[in-house]
Amino acid sequence: MIVFAMAFLFASITFGQLSLGIKGGVNMNTLSTDLSDYEKAAKTGFLAGAFVRIGDKWHLQPEAYFTAKKGELTYDVDYGTGSVSNINQEITLNSLDIPVLIGYKLIDPPTMNVRLQAGPVASIVTSKKFDLMVDKKSVETPDDMPDNFKDLNWGLQFGAGVDFLFLTVDVRYELGLSNIYNKPDDAADSDLGSLKNNVFFVSVGWKFM
Repeated sequence: MIVFAMAFLFASITFGQLSLGIKGGVNMNTLSTDLSDYEKAAKTGFLAGAFVRIGDKWHLQPEAYFTAKKGELTYDVDYGTGSVSNINQEITLNSLDIPVLIGYKLIDPPTMNVRLQAGPVASIVTSKKFDLMVDKKSVETPDDMPDNFKDLNWGLQFGAGVDFLFLTVDVRYELGLSNIYNKPDDAADSDLGSLKNNVFFVSVGWKFM
């Protein structure tokens, strides 16, 4: 809410054009790690929220939306006794994402435009969910698992969008900049150390102004 209030104040002082709208969409999230023996699988999530667009040819677009980012990791654990277990872990981080994008309209006829946008995004984690399977059997996750994942993460979004009358469509990629994982002090050197969210998403919006 603070972001949107500041955006309105900035627009009233600096720009003559302002758009306000709501948006929703789907994402495809992949977790990237620093270990090669982890297999990664993309998982589908969703997003829903609102945006403000300030300016015309060059514009500033703050957004705020709730999103579910899911990822899956699969790896084998060798116990050194001839026994190997297959571990499958699905991680869901629900968050409030606040990107602040700078955009430029490439094509701008009267009823439609094509634009490019890029900028940083802060992800404030609101809840965490973990599903753990060992040898294809569901097991309970450790109680301290949520403590191993950070509550604030940063990324960089970039992509393109099309506006037609009151409709707006965006296709973007979000590159994870921060490690979302806090490695425990007692973890082995061979354990997972770095984990980042990389997200591809498509959204559709409705402009009120």
